[in-house]
Amino acid sequence: MKLNMGTIRSDMSGFNSIAEVFRNTKYLLFDSVDLDFSDCSFFEANMAAPLYSVIARLRNELNDVNLLNTPRKIREILKRNRFLTLFGDNAIPDTNQTTLPFKIFKLNADEQFSEYLDYYMKGKGIPRMSDVLTKRFRQSLLEIFINATFHSKSKSGIFVCGQFYPTKHRLDFTISDAGIGIRENVRNFTGRKINSVNALKWAVMEGHTTKTGNLPGGLGLKLLKDFIKLNRGKLQIISRFGYYEFTASNELYQKMDNDFPGTCVNIEINTEDTSSYRLSSEIDHNDIF
Repeated sequence: MKLNMGTIRSDMSGFNSIAEVFRNTKYLLFDSVDLDFSDCSFFEANMAAPLYSVIARLRNELNDVNLLNTPRKIREILKRNRFLTLFGDNAIPDTNQTTLPFKIFKLNADEQFSEYLDYYMKGKGIPRMSDVLTKRFRQSLLEIFINATFHSKSKSGIFVCGQFYPTKHRLDFTISDAGIGIRENVRNFTGRKINSVNALKWAVMEGHTTKTGNLPGGLGLKLLKDFIKLNRGKLQIISRFGYYEFTASNELYQKMDNDFPGTCVNIEINTEDTSSYRLSSEIDHNDIF
């Protein structure tokens, strides 16, 4: 089967296009899928993570997946972030230090994920933060990763990558899986037959989590949303037919045209932000006049 890939950006249209690949291939077994990039004028490199959620599902069903006619500039980007090593290509050096390389993490790889953040987040245009907030910010990203490992039941692991766009003044960091999705988890937890959009509404509500016992949940997302609002960045969560987007000016829930296999979280940071950030608990109110 041959499928044409158009331009893929970190927006609802881009996620819908990736989910459309899944729609057209979800029942294939022992087959071959050629993704033709002839018509792809731009591919935002962080979108390699959700794309691999589809490819991983196909490979799990013993299908062969090939990328065809990839334009030179896109090919170079995907070689720099090491995504194309999964298809037999060699990586090339990231001389501009703009990539957070594509990596597949096992479900128990919390420590390796933390090391990845420590190494690759530096020098990517993130606004100045206090040491305490930097630690909490990375703990929030770790909580999203742990949620994926805990809830997704993804046979293929967790897919992570990111891209710093200096001229666009943004950093996109994306965590994706090929698991059962938020809808299934919320249905199992609440006992209600809830749709994908309402499952997202339930999941992002402060204090809501499908974790049980003494396991914490939901705190990392709140801190990220608080930061995104001040930073004027963007948070996106895509799971099955549900699309959620949070910015300083808007909170959007929408039904996708196509079913995305699993869950994807994208955090977009405004790197043009010159503010310095710290937790409110760090402020000495004696210094406020």
